[in-house]
Amino acid sequence: MSELKINEQSIRTELKSYKDNAYRCLFEYLWNSFDAGATRIDINFDLPKEGIGYVNNVRIIDNGNGWDFDNNLNTETFLASTKSQTSSSDKTLPKGKFGRGRYAFIWVAEKIEILSYNQKITLEHSTQIDKETIAQPIRGTEIRFLGIYTNLSDSLIKSEDLKEQLLYEFGWFLTENEKYKIFINGVELDITGMIKEQRVIETDEFPDNIRQHLDCKISAKIIVWEKKPSEYSKFYFLDENNLEIFKQNTGLNKKRDDFWHSVYIASSLFQNNHSIKDENDNNEQTTLELGERKLKKTQRRVIQYLKQELTNMRKPYLVIQSEYVLEELKEDKIIPELTQFGIYDEQSFDDLIKTIYTITPSLFTGKGNAEKRFICSTFAGLLSTQDDILIKIILEQLQELTEDEKKDLLDILNRTTLTNVVKTIKEIDHRLEVLDKLKILISEYEKETLEVKHLQKILDENFWIFGEQFRLFSTTEGALKNVLVKYAKEILEIKDPELTTQPNGEVDLFLTKSEAFAENKHKNIVVELKRASKKLTENVEYKQINDYRKKILEQNLCNGENQYWEFYLIGKNYDTGISELIENSKQHGEKEKGLTLCIKDGRVKIFVRKWSDILEVEWGIKMKYLREKLEIQSKKQPNSSPEKIVSNLISEN
Repeated sequence: MSELKINEQSIRTELKSYKDNAYRCLFEYLWNSFDAGATRIDINFDLPKEGIGYVNNVRIIDNGNGWDFDNNLNTETFLASTKSQTSSSDKTLPKGKFGRGRYAFIWVAEKIEILSYNQKITLEHSTQIDKETIAQPIRGTEIRFLGIYTNLSDSLIKSEDLKEQLLYEFGWFLTENEKYKIFINGVELDITGMIKEQRVIETDEFPDNIRQHLDCKISAKIIVWEKKPSEYSKFYFLDENNLEIFKQNTGLNKKRDDFWHSVYIASSLFQNNHSIKDENDNNEQTTLELGERKLKKTQRRVIQYLKQELTNMRKPYLVIQSEYVLEELKEDKIIPELTQFGIYDEQSFDDLIKTIYTITPSLFTGKGNAEKRFICSTFAGLLSTQDDILIKIILEQLQELTEDEKKDLLDILNRTTLTNVVKTIKEIDHRLEVLDKLKILISEYEKETLEVKHLQKILDENFWIFGEQFRLFSTTEGALKNVLVKYAKEILEIKDPELTTQPNGEVDLFLTKSEAFAENKHKNIVVELKRASKKLTENVEYKQINDYRKKILEQNLCNGENQYWEFYLIGKNYDTGISELIENSKQHGEKEKGLTLCIKDGRVKIFVRKWSDILEVEWGIKMKYLREKLEIQSKKQPNSSPEKIVSNLISEN
């Protein structure tokens, strides 16, 4: 840590946050005393007679280790305090580490005198330091505030405010160890009034699965506070002398309720640790020796048990508080008109809102009226469905949202409806499942999967695989000639179409779309599917799709300048002849899509596709992003046969 030379400007810059808080300035010296090992601190001052005038003779006296004035680092620089080497975020003491605190007086007094051992130094705003020897050595440290300002005087005169601020700042810390005490003019600060509830759990009260692994005593004290303390709710791990080893959050800090608490755990069980990691930390499990792993497991069981006890203690407070929350919602006219949702039992809705609050108070605490109104309307809609399971799932999901995510959701719902959001997510979920099941059919049931009975049934319902805007015009229900006549009537709007020839054969899928904005352009796709076990060859399967191409283009009504035709042959793999056709057509682009033929200025194309290219490369990349972002898990269903897979997909769609 580099040194920062003290001057008047650096003092004011470093301590700017103390400027408007006289209590904070005063309390900085109390924390310095505890940092120095003090167990007793006296705040003494003389009150003006009849409460009129200024407080004077303000002193802070402690029984700590004193201040070594001979160490220049303690008097001449910031950021060089000897405490900085031992300060840690997972321990309360030492609280200070940058050496700033000794100059906090600049906002509340003209100067201070600090007496320790047999010396006295005087600190002034100008950073001038006077040092002298005193006749009577003192133990610990005494700080005298000289020329105090009105803000400090007013803060000390208001005795109840002073006590309240001391309890807020130090109450949780004084509870750690009964030896820690603060006195105000000889009267000990009483923390009992700050405690709402207290529970002590001794060794024999812990469950058997913990006690059987203990070789030492353990005592846990749970304190629930009347008012919010200055520290987050934490576990404090203490040694057998009630000295803090380390501390960590209890995990209930972000619940946004008034369940303020601290848990003090005294036991040698935690003597050599500085945190209790999650049980799923695989790295820890592999690096620790067997004995250490058993110790860690016991420690985690203690924490899990105490967290459950906290949860049990928290619920009654939330139940009581839910009454006040409901009353506020009604007073602020947040609750919607229930009859519009088909709800005529107001009490049932009231009970639902109170239950929601007890489960997840963060949905209401600290929220604006618009957010609360959205939440109440959402659950009114859910209650009207009488779907308890749906309410539970949505409640759990809302609880997991961050504040930014909730704002984003609210913004989206201001521009669309929850119904549209659900429909979109449902469609994405279904598409992911279709791709998963097709992969299974192609890979795991290669020999059993048939083109018409299985693959075509799925693609009849999911032709989005070939293009978002296409619609299914025909499947194998009719002969090719009948499909073309129907196409001429419905798409080309020809009343009495006549075919140039009479083509035979049946295509598996015929897809079409019209783009009126692009000069009434008609785009058509003809798909020929082959089972996964069949290897595509140039002389048989490719000849078949090419023959379809010729038969369709023989028809005058299929050769318009605004008509585009794409022919797809799809199988698991293909032979060398097809590979050469793809290679010879690479000058037209789209080699990665298996283009084998491109004629009529690109209006007619033939593609030979592998299932793997469609499912893994093309759609796999697109849907992988959505799956990861939405964190949608694949549905776990037994796949006993291709028939059941197809049946499940079609029924869900």
